[in-house]
Amino acid sequence: MRTPLFLFMPALIAVAGFETALALVSPLISLRLEAGGVSTAMIGIVASAYSVGYLGGTQVCRHLILQFGARWTIALLAVLAAASLIAHAVLFDVLFWLLLSALCGFAMAGIYTIAESLLNILASRGNRGRLYSVYMTASWLTAGASPVAVLAEGSGGVVSFIIAGGVIAVTTLPVLMSRRAELPVPMHGSLTLRHFRAVPPVALAICFGSGIINGGLHGLLPSYAVETGLGNGDLSLLLTVAAIAGIAGQFPIGHLSDRVRERLSVAKGIVFLGLALCCGMALFGSSGLPMLVTFLGLLTAIMAPIYGIGAALANDRAHGGCTLATTGALLFVNGIGAALGPLGAGFAMEAWGPTGLFLFLALASGAVGLVTACHRRLERIWVVAG
Repeated sequence: MRTPLFLFMPALIAVAGFETALALVSPLISLRLEAGGVSTAMIGIVASAYSVGYLGGTQVCRHLILQFGARWTIALLAVLAAASLIAHAVLFDVLFWLLLSALCGFAMAGIYTIAESLLNILASRGNRGRLYSVYMTASWLTAGASPVAVLAEGSGGVVSFIIAGGVIAVTTLPVLMSRRAELPVPMHGSLTLRHFRAVPPVALAICFGSGIINGGLHGLLPSYAVETGLGNGDLSLLLTVAAIAGIAGQFPIGHLSDRVRERLSVAKGIVFLGLALCCGMALFGSSGLPMLVTFLGLLTAIMAPIYGIGAALANDRAHGGCTLATTGALLFVNGIGAALGPLGAGFAMEAWGPTGLFLFLALASGAVGLVTACHRRLERIWVVAG
C-alpha cells in the first residue's frame, strides 16, 4: 500500500491543512456566539451554513475541477477558505459569520472531491477500507487543534482565525509544487439522478447518517458544555478525547471491513452500537464528567470511521468504476446530513435542554440502523423504481 499512499500524499496534506484550520476555529465560533448571547438554535443554523455551502460546493467545484484541473482548483479554494477564516477576526456579526461559514464549506467540498476521487482510483477492493482509514485518521489527527485553541483563547480570541488561514496557505504548497501537471483525478461523469441511482441506497444512507450524527455531535458539543456548566478546560478534555478516540477507531474498523466477507455487516454493527451509546449518553451523560468522557470516547471511536465504510461499500459496487460523479454523490448526501445535524441538534436542545443533543443523535442513529437492517428490501424497491 506504500505506492498508493505516496501518490495520495499531496492531496492528503492539503486535506489535513484544511481540516486543521477548521478544527482551530470551529469550537471558537460556537463559544463566541454563546458569549454573544446568540440562541442555541441560531448557533445550529450557523453551523449548518457550513454544510449548505458544502452542498453547493459538491455541485460547482466539480465543474471547476473539469475546467481548471485539480491543482489550480485547490489553489483557488485555498484562497477562498483562508480569506473567509481571517475575515472572522475582522467583524463579529451573526449574519456575516453565516456567510463565511458557507464559503468555508464550499471550499472544503472541492478539496474532498479531489482527494476522494484520487483515493478511489488508487484503491482496490482488498485495500480500500485501510486506505480510507489512513485518510480518515489524518483528518481526525487534525482535530487535536480544537482543544489547543479552546485552552489558548476561550471565547474571545481572534488569533486562531488568522493562524488557520496561514495553515491552509502553507499546506496547499505540496500540491502546487508537484512535478506532475495534474493529480490523476477522473475527468468524466456528471452528477445526475442516474449517478445517485448507481450507488447502493444503503451506502447513501450510511454516508448521510455519518453527516447528521458527526455534524450534530461536534457542531453542538461546545454549546452542550456551556449549558451544562462545563469550563473551557473540561471542553478541551472532551475535544481531546474525541480526537484520540476518532483516530483509534479508524484502522481496526477499516481493516476489519477489508477482511470480512460483507463490508455491510461491519456498518450494521457500528450503527447499532452507536445507537446504544447515544441512548447511554442521554441517560447518564449528566452523571459527571468521567461518565460523559467515557461515553463520548466510545461513541466517537465507533462513529468516526462510518463515512469511510459507506464510501468503500459504494465504490466496491460502483457501476462503471470509480468516477468523479460517484464521489460527488457520496459527498452530497453526506453534506445534507451534516447540514441537518447541527440544525436538528440545536432545535432539540432548545426544546429538551442539553440532553436533547443525545436524544437527537439516538433518533438519527436509529433511523440509519433501520435502513441498514432492511437494506435488501430497500434495494429491491430501488431497482423497481428505476
